[in-house]
Amino acid sequence: MSPDQARLMATVEHHLQNGRPHEAQDVLVRIAAAIPDEPRLWWAQATLAQMAGDKATVERALRKVGELDRKGPLAPMALGDFLYEEGRGEDAAAAWREAHNRDPRYTAATLSLGQYLVSTGDAAGAIAVLDRSLADGPDPSFLTVRASAHGLRGDTEAELKDYEAAVVASGTDPLSLQNLAMAQAAAGRRTEAEVTIRKAIERQPGSAGLHRTLGLYLLSRDAFDEAQAAFEAALTQDPDDPGTHRDLSQLIWTRTGDVAAAGARLDAALAGKTGNAAAPLLVVKGQLLEYTGDTEGAIASLVPAAEQPDAPNYLLCAASQVVLASDPIRAALLAAQAVSRAPMDTFGLATLAQAQLAAGDVNGAEVTAEKLRRIDPLDQHGIALQATAWRMKDDSRYASLADHASLVQAVVIETPAGWSSLEAFLADLAKALDAVHQAKAHPIGQTLRGGTQSKGRLDQSDDPVIQAFFKAIDAPIRAYIAGLGDGDDPMRGRPHSDGYRYTGSWSVRLAPGGRHVDHLHPGGWISSAFYVALPPSVRAEGNEGSLRFGHPGTPTKPPLEAEYRVKPQPGMLVLFPSFMWHGTELFGGDEPRLTIAFDVVPA
Repeated sequence: MSPDQARLMATVEHHLQNGRPHEAQDVLVRIAAAIPDEPRLWWAQATLAQMAGDKATVERALRKVGELDRKGPLAPMALGDFLYEEGRGEDAAAAWREAHNRDPRYTAATLSLGQYLVSTGDAAGAIAVLDRSLADGPDPSFLTVRASAHGLRGDTEAELKDYEAAVVASGTDPLSLQNLAMAQAAAGRRTEAEVTIRKAIERQPGSAGLHRTLGLYLLSRDAFDEAQAAFEAALTQDPDDPGTHRDLSQLIWTRTGDVAAAGARLDAALAGKTGNAAAPLLVVKGQLLEYTGDTEGAIASLVPAAEQPDAPNYLLCAASQVVLASDPIRAALLAAQAVSRAPMDTFGLATLAQAQLAAGDVNGAEVTAEKLRRIDPLDQHGIALQATAWRMKDDSRYASLADHASLVQAVVIETPAGWSSLEAFLADLAKALDAVHQAKAHPIGQTLRGGTQSKGRLDQSDDPVIQAFFKAIDAPIRAYIAGLGDGDDPMRGRPHSDGYRYTGSWSVRLAPGGRHVDHLHPGGWISSAFYVALPPSVRAEGNEGSLRFGHPGTPTKPPLEAEYRVKPQPGMLVLFPSFMWHGTELFGGDEPRLTIAFDVVPA
């Protein structure tokens, strides 16, 4: 490039940096023919095309830069980011891989590629990428992503080792300590996790996030007073944090059943706030009101704010969901606005698909669900929404996907060693579970209505009776997995020859008149219901308290009814795909129903 051409190229870049694309284009045209193989020219062309919305030219220009500069990672990195925003995940990963191959220590490409591989379930591929980047020495960001890949594979020891190494490599950075604490808690090492998070607070006492995390750990061991104090300390540091307000309001609600007390601090934080400053807290308030039975109050809190011109996407989605049953057209318009701004956001797409089903736009719902599944093929909500659209269209693909007769399996477990009968074991198990039901009201944001849910993960409990339960269900779970066989559907298509691992486990005590609204389990592969104690009304003939399948947990037009039911009995374990809609029929009487539920994924 001659000095004159270099000056002209600098002028182009100066115009672009100052938002003058037309002037930049005029100069670019003058020099393009003279220096067609200059990478800077194609970078400028890509920028101009991006401003003009010419996506084809953006891609072509970025690829041209990569061809002309075969060593630098910047062009393939930018291409990967562009392709990902366009919903072309695999193509984006290929571009990021090229950038990574050119420079394995280039942080942006390595992290983007590693995180994408983890998000798509390719833990082995992510580990290989991170191993290469870590060969020249520790890096806390690389170690953190590799740790998450080990966690995806269920290799807890390797996961913890990487998080511990990230703490050392970061100089005991509080964020690295927080990541380690979360991994320790997930591994059942809650005492270690609490020590770790308190160490992080010592290093950064003013961190609202660390105080909130401590509160969550304290909550998991039913230390309610200490947890509430930790949440309040977090709000002292950050009075407007919506996550902490949600945790605190839910804690007070489940302890007292008093919605006014639960929302008092939230209302104080909202006082005087308008517009987008109020939006995050309005979403928390709307959810509190909705889940405590005040749907009209939730609508009044959310919808007027969502209809303002600059309402953020999360508020649009929250408002869409709260009017889904009463005004599906409005719900669809709100969700469509969110998706138009963020077409890759899976939550927005799921919200739109729900609204389309409620409004009777089945073809639109099918297209939206397909987009969601292209982004995340294993998204259980996306699978359920796609299946619902297929059912409404009488598409033959629905029958094989929602094969209740073969994929819903019920078995009565064997009596665990050490008990004379299954009845004696269930009586002891009921006593052990009573100790973990300390709440007085159902949780916010869950499917339970009229009952309580345990905190923490039961599979990590030290109680010998609860441990005996998990030993007793190992064989039925493995038999279910072995019977799946191979295939390309969401159940059989996931590698599952190496067994399973838990992603969650809990107990529910439903009061008479209580129920689970129809739902699915987004974090699972195989989900479950185990019946510990049942009231006479459920044990009697009829459908009271039955587990039902096929009734969507979202409104549809026309409405769809349940297709399959399982009649519970004490000691029965029911296993089924996590993407299947399921709920409970109402039951009466004056005795509660006590169950255990869990989710597993391939190991």
